[in-house]
Amino acid sequence: MGRHRHTGGSVLGYNIQGKWRYEGREWVAVPGTFIFKPPGDIHTLITEDEEVVTLLILGGSLQYFDENHQIIGQDDIYTFLNKYRVYCEYHGIETRDDLIY
Repeated sequence: MGRHRHTGGSVLGYNIQGKWRYEGREWVAVPGTFIFKPPGDIHTLITEDEEVVTLLILGGSLQYFDENHQIIGQDDIYTFLNKYRVYCEYHGIETRDDLIY
C-alpha cells in the first residue's frame, strides 16, 4: 500500500499471517501483533512476506499521497464497497452481501 493517512479515528488491528512494517519505522508486525494507531500519520506499508493477512478496523477514510505530500486519491466505505462489487463482477465471483450490514 502506498503513502496514505487514516482519518476519522484510531486504527485497531491484529496481524494473523505474514510480516509487514511501515517504511522508516523500526517495528515489524508478525503473527499475533496487535496494532493501535492514532489518525493523521502519513505512512507507507511494506510487506515482508508474499501473503499477509491482517484484520484492520478503521473509521473515516484513507487518503493517498504522492511524493510531494499532495492528496492523489481517497477511499471510504462506499468506494471500497464499490471496488469489491466491481472486482467480483469482473472475475465472475458472487458477492457476499450477507457480510455487509
